[in-house]
Amino acid sequence: MKEFLRRIAERRAHTDASLDAERASTDAATARPLARAQRVLDDLIERDRLLADHRLRKFRERSDGELAREREGAPRADPTVTLERRAADADKQTERAVMDAALHRERRQADAAVETERRREQQSDRLQHEVRRLDTDDQLSTERGGEDVTVSALGATRTALADARSDQARRGDVLAMVAHDLRSPLSVISLNADCLSHAEDVSLREMGQDMVLAAARMERLVCDLLDVARCEAGALRIIKRPQDVGALVSEVLRSYQPLFEARGLAFDADAPAGLVCSLDHDRIVQVLANLLGNAMKFTPRGGAVHLRAERRGEEVELTLRDSGAGIAPDALPHVFERFWKVDDEARRGLGLGLYICEKIVTAHGGRIGVESELGKGSRFHFTLPLRAAEVTVDPPSPEEPGLA
Repeated sequence: MKEFLRRIAERRAHTDASLDAERASTDAATARPLARAQRVLDDLIERDRLLADHRLRKFRERSDGELAREREGAPRADPTVTLERRAADADKQTERAVMDAALHRERRQADAAVETERRREQQSDRLQHEVRRLDTDDQLSTERGGEDVTVSALGATRTALADARSDQARRGDVLAMVAHDLRSPLSVISLNADCLSHAEDVSLREMGQDMVLAAARMERLVCDLLDVARCEAGALRIIKRPQDVGALVSEVLRSYQPLFEARGLAFDADAPAGLVCSLDHDRIVQVLANLLGNAMKFTPRGGAVHLRAERRGEEVELTLRDSGAGIAPDALPHVFERFWKVDDEARRGLGLGLYICEKIVTAHGGRIGVESELGKGSRFHFTLPLRAAEVTVDPPSPEEPGLA
């Protein structure tokens, strides 16, 4: 639940950051065209004003020149006429000053009106942006409210499930705790059995060797039970690191070839050089050990087992073929189920190996499958992504018992 809430909080923070960045980009993208258009409009207005002033100045200069020429060609006027002319010139200059003042005043009024209109348009644009933002915020709030309701519902469901613990959940807890508690006495048994296996008395030594084998099988069963409990609790620990698949296959071949030879079985393996994959070495070896153990059980003496690794696109596929008895068609869909066994009467194992294999491969981001035909052997295969990111699935918190 905490992890779920943390993911929701991270997703919300990411959404808010994206929304802020988008809004900032939108504001900048909107402001730049408006500023550019404003500058163009101001330049046009200023150009028109300069042209108008230039034309007015030319007109006045032309009028003054014509008037001066008329005065020069006219007969010499008496002082009274000269005074009248000067008064007329003064009146004309005053009139021009009044006209210029009126023109400047009209221009200022026009500029003020244009500026007011611009501010009104900008205010309208800001209001529209704000309305859209409020709509977006309302929608986001509604969606988050739905998520909060979902989280609350999940919390209530989890509480109800915790309060009403089912029989299966209780059995799982008991299974994990019992498996965990068995490890300490089993270690004592293994140590004592190992001591007996080196005794001088032949009968004691044989008994010790039998006890060592039995303790090893018990250790394997206990480890399988713990892995099942971890899988069901979502606490299976996977630590991926770059690994040479060819080296891993060679390591498995060296370890298991003597065991196959002792049973009269041929075992070989091959893998291309330089094929590197991100994986948990110990867990993948565990998968191969389970598959090879089944192949040894169900392949008769004189049979053969072949392990191959090859690249397929962005994945590496590991395939294990055997010449054993094969699996019936009606049993194939169930081979990866928990506690399922091919032969119930044989009582060999708990039927957990393939179930654990599937969980490990899935935790790596891969797939596992099987093809088989009665009397013609089986082909188990699983894939691993070549470029999988390194991931660590942490173990459960201390308050969850039995999964250490």
